Amino acid sequence: MLKPLFCLILPSVLLTQVFCEEVQPTLEDFLFPDKEESEVPDMAASGVPDKEKVEAQVSEPCPTVACCSREVMPILEVKAGYFFFANHTMRKIYDDGGLDVQLSGSCPVLDGLNLYGSVEYLSKHGRSLSGDQRTSVWMLPVSLGIKPIFFISPRIQYYFAIGPRYFYFHQHNHSSYVPTNASRNGIGGFVNTGFNFLSRKNLLIDVFGEYSYEKTHFHSYDKTHVEGEKVQVGGFVFGGGLGYAF
Repeated sequence: MLKPLFCLILPSVLLTQVFCEEVQPTLEDFLFPDKEESEVPDMAASGVPDKEKVEAQVSEPCPTVACCSREVMPILEVKAGYFFFANHTMRKIYDDGGLDVQLSGSCPVLDGLNLYGSVEYLSKHGRSLSGDQRTSVWMLPVSLGIKPIFFISPRIQYYFAIGPRYFYFHQHNHSSYVPTNASRNGIGGFVNTGFNFLSRKNLLIDVFGEYSYEKTHFHSYDKTHVEGEKVQVGGFVFGGGLGYAF
Protein backbone atom coordinates (compact mmCIF):
# COMPACT_ATOMS: atom_id res chain seq x y z
CA MET A 1 0.00 0.00 0.00
CA LEU A 2 2.90 2.34 0.68
CA LYS A 3 4.39 1.73 -2.74
CA PRO A 4 1.52 3.33 -4.74
CA LEU A 5 1.46 6.22 -2.28
CA PHE A 6 5.19 6.71 -2.73
CA CYS A 7 4.79 6.65 -6.50
CA LEU A 8 2.20 9.41 -6.27
CA ILE A 9 4.18 11.64 -3.90
CA LEU A 10 7.58 11.38 -5.58
CA PRO A 11 6.51 12.87 -8.95
CA SER A 12 4.70 15.68 -7.12
CA VAL A 13 7.81 16.54 -5.15
CA LEU A 14 9.99 16.50 -8.27
CA LEU A 15 7.55 18.67 -10.21
CA THR A 16 7.29 21.12 -7.34
CA GLN A 17 11.08 21.42 -7.14
CA VAL A 18 11.38 22.01 -10.87
CA PHE A 19 8.57 24.55 -10.82
CA CYS A 20 10.13 26.49 -7.97
CA GLU A 21 13.47 26.59 -9.74
CA GLU A 22 11.91 27.77 -12.98
CA VAL A 23 9.51 30.43 -11.68
CA GLN A 24 11.49 31.85 -8.78
CA PRO A 25 11.16 35.65 -9.18
CA THR A 26 14.26 37.73 -9.76
CA LEU A 27 15.02 41.44 -9.46
CA GLU A 28 14.31 41.84 -13.19
CA ASP A 29 10.84 40.30 -12.69
CA PHE A 30 9.96 42.98 -10.18
CA LEU A 31 11.38 45.81 -12.32
CA PHE A 32 9.86 44.55 -15.62
CA PRO A 33 6.79 42.46 -14.71
CA ASP A 34 5.03 42.79 -18.10
CA LYS A 35 7.94 42.12 -20.41
CA GLU A 36 9.06 38.85 -21.89
CA GLU A 37 12.52 37.50 -21.35
CA SER A 38 13.78 38.83 -24.67
CA GLU A 39 12.48 42.30 -23.89
CA VAL A 40 14.12 42.61 -20.50
CA PRO A 41 17.13 44.90 -20.94
CA ASP A 42 20.52 44.01 -19.66
CA MET A 43 20.89 45.45 -16.18
CA ALA A 44 24.52 46.45 -16.55
CA ALA A 45 24.08 47.85 -20.08
CA SER A 46 21.01 49.93 -19.19
CA GLY A 47 22.69 51.54 -16.23
CA VAL A 48 20.24 50.04 -13.72
CA PRO A 49 22.19 48.60 -10.76
CA ASP A 50 21.94 44.89 -10.24
CA LYS A 51 20.88 43.26 -7.00
CA GLU A 52 24.39 42.97 -5.59
CA LYS A 53 25.12 46.65 -6.25
CA VAL A 54 21.83 47.75 -4.69
CA GLU A 55 22.49 45.70 -1.57
CA ALA A 56 26.05 47.08 -1.37
CA GLN A 57 24.81 50.65 -1.63
CA VAL A 58 22.19 50.09 1.06
CA SER A 59 24.78 48.60 3.40
CA GLU A 60 27.28 51.42 2.87
CA PRO A 61 27.80 53.58 5.98
CA CYS A 62 26.64 57.18 6.03
CA PRO A 63 29.50 59.43 4.84
CA THR A 64 28.67 62.16 7.34
CA VAL A 65 29.97 60.95 10.68
CA ALA A 66 28.59 63.88 12.69
CA CYS A 67 24.94 63.09 11.97
CA CYS A 68 25.01 59.29 11.75
CA SER A 69 27.30 58.21 14.57
CA ARG A 70 27.61 58.95 18.25
CA GLU A 71 31.26 59.93 18.03
CA VAL A 72 32.00 63.26 19.73
CA MET A 73 33.93 65.57 17.41
CA PRO A 74 35.76 68.89 17.88
CA ILE A 75 33.36 71.83 17.59
CA LEU A 76 33.93 75.50 16.75
CA GLU A 77 30.99 77.89 16.93
CA VAL A 78 29.85 81.49 17.11
CA LYS A 79 27.14 82.33 19.65
CA ALA A 80 24.97 85.35 20.34
CA GLY A 81 22.57 85.91 23.20
CA TYR A 82 20.67 88.31 25.42
CA PHE A 83 22.52 89.17 28.63
CA PHE A 84 21.16 90.63 31.87
CA PHE A 85 22.78 91.08 35.27
CA ALA A 86 22.04 88.78 38.20
CA ASN A 87 22.52 91.63 40.71
CA HIS A 88 19.31 93.54 41.46
CA THR A 89 20.96 96.99 41.55
CA MET A 90 22.80 96.40 38.31
CA ARG A 91 19.54 95.32 36.68
CA LYS A 92 17.88 98.56 37.78
CA ILE A 93 20.68 100.62 36.23
CA TYR A 94 21.00 98.52 33.06
CA ASP A 95 17.44 97.32 32.65
CA ASP A 96 17.42 96.98 28.86
CA GLY A 97 19.75 94.00 28.73
CA GLY A 98 22.47 93.75 26.15
CA LEU A 99 24.06 91.71 23.37
CA ASP A 100 26.54 88.98 24.28
CA VAL A 101 28.77 87.59 21.48
CA GLN A 102 30.91 84.49 21.97
CA LEU A 103 33.49 82.48 20.09
CA SER A 104 33.72 79.03 21.66
CA GLY A 105 35.18 75.64 20.94
CA SER A 106 35.44 72.18 22.44
CA CYS A 107 37.70 69.19 21.86
CA PRO A 108 37.32 65.58 23.10
CA VAL A 109 39.82 64.52 25.75
CA LEU A 110 38.03 61.45 27.14
CA ASP A 111 35.03 59.39 26.14
CA GLY A 112 32.09 61.81 26.37
CA LEU A 113 34.19 64.53 28.04
CA ASN A 114 35.44 67.64 26.21
CA LEU A 115 37.77 70.50 26.99
CA TYR A 116 35.82 73.76 26.54
CA GLY A 117 36.97 77.35 25.99
CA SER A 118 35.31 80.61 24.99
CA VAL A 119 35.95 84.32 24.57
CA GLU A 120 33.03 86.74 25.00
CA TYR A 121 32.24 90.37 24.54
CA LEU A 122 29.20 92.17 25.91
CA SER A 123 28.16 95.79 26.35
CA LYS A 124 25.22 97.52 28.03
CA HIS A 125 23.90 101.06 28.44
CA GLY A 126 21.84 102.51 31.24
CA ARG A 127 21.24 105.45 33.58
CA SER A 128 22.34 106.09 37.16
CA LEU A 129 19.74 105.70 39.89
CA SER A 130 20.35 109.02 41.63
CA GLY A 131 21.04 111.57 38.89
CA ASP A 132 19.55 109.72 35.90
CA GLN A 133 22.83 110.23 34.05
CA ARG A 134 24.14 108.06 31.27
CA THR A 135 26.44 105.15 31.99
CA SER A 136 27.76 102.24 29.98
CA VAL A 137 29.73 99.07 30.61
CA TRP A 138 31.56 96.52 28.53
CA MET A 139 33.07 93.25 29.63
CA LEU A 140 35.51 90.71 28.18
CA PRO A 141 35.24 87.24 29.81
CA VAL A 142 37.55 84.33 28.93
CA SER A 143 36.39 80.89 30.07
CA LEU A 144 38.03 77.47 30.34
CA GLY A 145 36.33 74.34 31.59
CA ILE A 146 35.05 70.83 30.97
CA LYS A 147 32.06 69.95 28.80
CA PRO A 148 30.35 66.53 29.02
CA ILE A 149 28.21 65.68 25.98
CA PHE A 150 25.31 63.21 25.92
CA PHE A 151 23.58 61.90 22.80
CA ILE A 152 19.79 61.99 22.79
CA SER A 153 19.79 60.77 19.17
CA PRO A 154 22.44 60.66 16.40
CA ARG A 155 21.52 64.25 15.50
CA ILE A 156 20.74 65.76 18.92
CA GLN A 157 23.25 66.31 21.73
CA TYR A 158 22.71 67.59 25.25
CA TYR A 159 25.68 69.20 27.01
CA PHE A 160 26.72 71.31 29.94
CA ALA A 161 30.00 73.08 30.68
CA ILE A 162 31.49 74.35 33.92
CA GLY A 163 34.76 75.98 34.92
CA PRO A 164 36.63 79.13 35.95
CA ARG A 165 36.41 82.44 34.10
CA TYR A 166 38.72 85.44 33.84
CA PHE A 167 36.94 88.73 33.19
CA TYR A 168 37.77 92.35 32.50
CA PHE A 169 35.03 94.88 33.33
CA HIS A 170 35.01 98.54 32.28
CA GLN A 171 32.45 101.21 33.17
CA HIS A 172 32.14 104.70 31.67
CA ASN A 173 30.05 107.30 33.52
CA HIS A 174 28.75 110.70 32.35
CA SER A 175 28.61 112.16 35.84
CA SER A 176 30.60 114.56 37.98
CA TYR A 177 29.81 112.62 41.17
CA VAL A 178 31.52 109.35 40.29
CA PRO A 179 34.73 108.48 38.42
CA THR A 180 34.41 108.81 34.68
CA ASN A 181 36.14 105.48 34.03
CA ALA A 182 36.14 102.56 36.43
CA SER A 183 37.57 99.17 35.61
CA ARG A 184 38.46 95.90 37.23
CA ASN A 185 39.49 92.35 36.39
CA GLY A 186 39.24 89.16 38.35
CA ILE A 187 38.42 85.47 38.47
CA GLY A 188 34.94 84.02 38.64
CA GLY A 189 33.10 80.98 37.35
CA PHE A 190 30.50 79.93 34.83
CA VAL A 191 28.12 77.13 33.96
CA ASN A 192 26.18 76.71 30.73
CA THR A 193 23.93 74.10 29.19
CA GLY A 194 22.18 73.53 25.89
CA PHE A 195 21.36 71.34 22.91
CA ASN A 196 23.26 70.81 19.66
CA PHE A 197 21.27 69.93 16.53
CA LEU A 198 23.54 68.34 13.90
CA SER A 199 22.98 68.39 10.14
CA ARG A 200 24.31 66.14 7.35
CA LYS A 201 26.93 68.73 6.38
CA ASN A 202 28.54 68.69 9.88
CA LEU A 203 26.91 72.04 10.64
CA LEU A 204 25.17 72.45 13.97
CA ILE A 205 22.69 74.78 15.62
CA ASP A 206 23.18 75.42 19.32
CA VAL A 207 20.48 76.59 21.75
CA PHE A 208 21.97 77.46 25.14
CA GLY A 209 21.66 79.19 28.50
CA GLU A 210 24.51 80.40 30.70
CA TYR A 211 25.12 81.75 34.20
CA SER A 212 28.31 83.50 35.35
CA TYR A 213 29.52 84.64 38.76
CA GLU A 214 31.97 87.54 38.67
CA LYS A 215 32.10 89.59 41.85
CA THR A 216 34.41 92.60 42.06
CA HIS A 217 34.80 96.18 43.23
CA PHE A 218 35.82 99.09 41.00
CA HIS A 219 38.75 101.45 41.05
CA SER A 220 39.30 104.57 38.99
CA TYR A 221 42.08 105.57 36.63
CA ASP A 222 40.97 109.23 36.83
CA LYS A 223 40.88 109.63 40.62
CA THR A 224 43.23 107.62 42.78
CA HIS A 225 42.21 105.88 46.00
CA VAL A 226 38.59 105.72 44.91
CA GLU A 227 37.19 102.25 45.42
CA GLY A 228 33.62 101.03 45.79
CA GLU A 229 31.92 97.99 47.29
CA LYS A 230 32.02 94.56 45.74
CA VAL A 231 29.35 93.93 43.17
CA GLN A 232 28.31 90.79 41.29
CA VAL A 233 28.79 91.75 37.63
CA GLY A 234 27.95 88.34 36.21
CA GLY A 235 24.56 87.28 35.02
CA PHE A 236 22.48 85.21 32.63
CA VAL A 237 22.71 84.72 28.86
CA PHE A 238 20.13 82.99 26.67
CA GLY A 239 20.69 82.58 22.96
CA GLY A 240 21.81 80.43 20.07
CA GLY A 241 24.81 79.66 17.93
CA LEU A 242 26.00 78.26 14.65
CA GLY A 243 28.97 75.91 14.52
CA TYR A 244 30.86 73.21 12.66
CA ALA A 245 31.84 69.73 13.83
CA PHE A 246 35.22 68.69 12.41
